[in-house]
Amino acid sequence: MSIPEHVFENTSDELSTVIAAVLDDEDIDQPATLASVREAILAQVKTVTIPLNRFSSDQWQELRDEIDGIIEEYGDDALAVRFLKPWASEALCRLIEAGLDEFGEPTLGVLFEAMERGLLAHLIGQGEIDDDEAQTVVAELQSLIDRHGPDALAEEFLGSV
Repeated sequence: MSIPEHVFENTSDELSTVIAAVLDDEDIDQPATLASVREAILAQVKTVTIPLNRFSSDQWQELRDEIDGIIEEYGDDALAVRFLKPWASEALCRLIEAGLDEFGEPTLGVLFEAMERGLLAHLIGQGEIDDDEAQTVVAELQSLIDRHGPDALAEEFLGSV
């Protein structure tokens, strides 16, 4: 089954947070699948009584229902990263916006190259980004590239701040 390119747009912020945790968990086999995400959610669910479908937390129940619906539609072997909502910190958003001003519609890879050529230093010099945030911005951009590829449009990561 083909998964739409922007399938993450229908993922809740809460489920996206769980997916990110699963993707970052070194104890979980990678690449993580929707089945891995469901297991992580079920590990957080506490049963309060029989039957087992009654849970102490409505939030975890909603997450379980959401992941079950996604699995039903796309299969439990679908890559979890496809359902992760992209997001950028405030500092990275400033870098992306500067990249948009300079390049039009840069990809993450183009933005990373521009950052290495001095775009980040320029923003720090202008006071747009704190010097203390520089390493975090570099790591965050690299993480987005690792998850979504260097050809992903940088602008797509502005909407989820």
